[in-house]
Amino acid sequence: MKRIISKLTQSVVIMFLVSILCFALIKMAPGDPVLTYVQPNMSESYIETLRESLGLNKPLYVQYLIWLQKILHGDFGYSLVNTRPVLGQILERIPATLILMGTSLVLATLISIPLGLFTGKYKNGILDKITSVLSYVGISIPTFWFGILLIYLFGVYLGVLPSIGMHTPGDTSIGDLILHLILPCTVMTFVNVAQFTRYVRSSTITEMSSDYVMVQTAYGMSESGILFKHVLKNAILPMITVLGMSLQSLVSGAMICEQVFSWPGTGQLAVTAVTTFDYPLIMGITMLTALLIVLGNLLADILYSIVDPRIRNAV
Repeated sequence: MKRIISKLTQSVVIMFLVSILCFALIKMAPGDPVLTYVQPNMSESYIETLRESLGLNKPLYVQYLIWLQKILHGDFGYSLVNTRPVLGQILERIPATLILMGTSLVLATLISIPLGLFTGKYKNGILDKITSVLSYVGISIPTFWFGILLIYLFGVYLGVLPSIGMHTPGDTSIGDLILHLILPCTVMTFVNVAQFTRYVRSSTITEMSSDYVMVQTAYGMSESGILFKHVLKNAILPMITVLGMSLQSLVSGAMICEQVFSWPGTGQLAVTAVTTFDYPLIMGITMLTALLIVLGNLLADILYSIVDPRIRNAV
């Protein structure tokens, strides 16, 4: 309990520091949000009045304190581009990102854990060599290039899968959603499997050389029993941290992947906000992403104490 309270305190401090840093960086970035409203026939005095109404003429620390006060009351402000509430726009996009990123994370976890176990158990075997090559490709390959390749192959050349958007216009069925999900989910799953498998494989190799494995072997336990009853529990510990860190992608999304496939998630919304200098929207997405990273780390610590008795007894 003390460990959790300590982590919560650290999380609050981290969120505060992140808010200061992000707010300062955004304000120092090139571009003027007032230009979004400027029309050719506007006078200089009217533009200054507009700047004052937006609070942009105040000192930077005053702008930050005003923004912080609103955030603490759940007010993320309004978009400078469409004047809609920032929080409402983010919440509209989160379901699409949850579907894409959640599906890819689940599939990647289900694939990488057994694959990492067997490649670690049979190190330098045929499966391990093939998996290692594919993992290096998945880690190294640019996401946008892989996505474009799949679009050309399955969407243009073969014409068997849709490659743009989340639904066909006029069709909101689950089957149509699954068809649109296949290509972007394949990209993200391949990338995640490449990373996750390396973690599990490395941990499995370390655990297979441990004393308890030799003891269980001496007692006559089968290899599959040792692998799944004992090695698995310790080998997946690094995966807990990786999955905890992956929670941030549920808000930020795979920005490149969502852009390539025109998937209407928060990643695409973030790119649009950056290109239009929509500062309130950028801050809203940044803070929610930072919050999920912090919560992911906290969840990973809790899961660690549950899975590993040594950590639980040390608390």
